[in-house]
Amino acid sequence: MSDAPLHDEEFWSQPELRQALRERHIGRVMRAYRQAQSPEVKQVDLGRWINLSQGQLSRVERSSVAVTDLAKLIPWAEAMRIPRHLLWFTWPDMEHDEAEEGPEVRRRDVLKAAGIAAASVELITNSPWQRLQDSLDQERPVDDATVRLMRDRTADLFQTEETVPASQLLDSLEGHGNTLQSLIKNARSDRTRRDLVVALGETKALTGWVLFDTGRGNEAANAWRETLKIAKAVDDGALAACALGYWSYLAASRNDTGPASKLLHQAHDMVPGSSAPATRSWIAARQAEELARLGDETGALRSIERAITAYDFAQPRTERSWTGFFSASRLGSMTVSTYTIMRHRDADAVAGSLLDSLSPRDNKVRALILADLATSAASTKDYDKAGELATQAGRLAVRTEASLAKTRLLTLASTLPTTRTGPETALRDRIAVALH
Repeated sequence: MSDAPLHDEEFWSQPELRQALRERHIGRVMRAYRQAQSPEVKQVDLGRWINLSQGQLSRVERSSVAVTDLAKLIPWAEAMRIPRHLLWFTWPDMEHDEAEEGPEVRRRDVLKAAGIAAASVELITNSPWQRLQDSLDQERPVDDATVRLMRDRTADLFQTEETVPASQLLDSLEGHGNTLQSLIKNARSDRTRRDLVVALGETKALTGWVLFDTGRGNEAANAWRETLKIAKAVDDGALAACALGYWSYLAASRNDTGPASKLLHQAHDMVPGSSAPATRSWIAARQAEELARLGDETGALRSIERAITAYDFAQPRTERSWTGFFSASRLGSMTVSTYTIMRHRDADAVAGSLLDSLSPRDNKVRALILADLATSAASTKDYDKAGELATQAGRLAVRTEASLAKTRLLTLASTLPTTRTGPETALRDRIAVALH
């Protein structure tokens, strides 16, 4: 029996651990596993649990080449008590003699252990394992299982974006896009090719968002243009709405409220009727924010109503890869944002209730709400309270690279009266400090 503690599903669902498991690199899993515990597990202790010296463990963790030997992977995974359904390799059937297995069976085991099922972004391009796959399965058509893995990987990247700094995703997104493009070239059926092309379009959309989040707006717009081309080619209105919705944030960040509203109107037209309810709800909530900025309070409230109605029929986690972020708390934060812009009397109460309901991991949403509360406090000239809230929001925004919260705080700072001294200047200074 291993000396390692037995952890529940919540522990294994932590973003850093999930990311390491998706990368199919046992060394990275080990490092994330140690760091995810409190207090952090020392290398010497984990080494004792898995029967490695500290030096050996350190080399496994730091190596750029993933261990693929099942004779090592299986006992290490068992010692760390990793749930089997999370692993990228399988336990061999001990009832069968290996001598009775054909080369095809053993080859599949080796490839799966290496993560060659095209789900690892590191193994498709310029990899020795890719060369091995080519020699074994030259011109092998893409199968349904591979398509499912790639779609799941795309959704995982969107989900990871919710909780980790944006810049940490860029390399993974680039690799994933390269993987998809390689697979598209080898697709043999129209259906398979379309599924992979759609996944590529979704990946381009998320890449644009991450670029926007890291301050690279022009590159983000180029990524969304590519998404729109793909959406048109495969007649995917919801995908086009996703790109246009993301693009509206870029326009709004540049104080181009009119263009942002036009983008959202186009997005709305892409998901008519009862189609894609989670996407329609998100777009309607975005329209509410921009209409509020234009001073159309009646239109903004109607848009919030449409967003809530559509959300009643939505299944964000399963509708599309990008809708997973659009939880009830995110809809709530957009309602708070709209109310704050309108100076609605219920803004603070709704925001406070929403803050209480957030999980400790919802830091990007928390930063947004705190920024809105700071704006609300400043509008009533409670600058001390506004400063405290802005400081909290700014620190969270910087830590999570949450560009929307940063933009809210910068907008607040720009609207404050310009004076050499006084509470307005002090608040502006606190915002500047929090964002650096």
